[in-house]
Amino acid sequence: MKLLGSISKYLWFVKNTFYIIGYAVLALFLYDIIAEITLEGSPITGLGPITLATPLDAIIPFLSAFTVFYVFIFYPFVIYSLGYLMYIRPEKADKVFLSILIVYIVAFLNYLLLPVKMIRPDPDKLPSDFLSRVMAKYYKEDLPVNCFPSLHAANSTLFAYWMSKAKPRFKILFWAIAISVIISTLFVRQHVMADEVYGFLLAYLVSWLIDRGFPDGKPVKEYWLPRAIFTLVLATAVAIFIILGYLP
Repeated sequence: MKLLGSISKYLWFVKNTFYIIGYAVLALFLYDIIAEITLEGSPITGLGPITLATPLDAIIPFLSAFTVFYVFIFYPFVIYSLGYLMYIRPEKADKVFLSILIVYIVAFLNYLLLPVKMIRPDPDKLPSDFLSRVMAKYYKEDLPVNCFPSLHAANSTLFAYWMSKAKPRFKILFWAIAISVIISTLFVRQHVMADEVYGFLLAYLVSWLIDRGFPDGKPVKEYWLPRAIFTLVLATAVAIFIILGYLP
């Protein structure tokens, strides 16, 4: 009985690891499948893909410097935040994953019912600087659908919200990162303003409702240093792996 009690004490670690795997399935595997399905239009409604670009969107230039925020800041921010909330502050893990799940379900339903397409620059005609070549490769690997809502905006907002709750002293930093990523999506020509507004509002509203509707779990105080080292090593490895995939 004592052994079973000791094992059950750390079941949260296994559960939260499955949360991370579930997030990867949503963000990588299912995202790509839906993009393939909706590239020529909705298989359900027969609509689209349409564009939501306004005249103001049309005059926003491509600026390769914003690739820094779009790729090199966004992915580490999401990955380190996820690791922190799952392994260092696991009392918030259930609420964080529920927020992620709802945001992705709503987004995927939008993509399937009304596909929205982004009109992007020709990757072969982008400038030859390093950051432009990173975006050129990104264009070639990421289909120009799954736009409304923007998941860059939604993920940045979601993790800024929950990290601000976990570490309120740094909330200005977290929100500055989220806003910078949201703006960057416009200047690397991956989204239009409607995508960003919807992504932000969706993630913030879902997180806010869950934060108020569900209690935190029980804090975990044991083995803080090993958990921190494990999180840092794992998050760094995953961040490097993902970013290397976008390097020209």
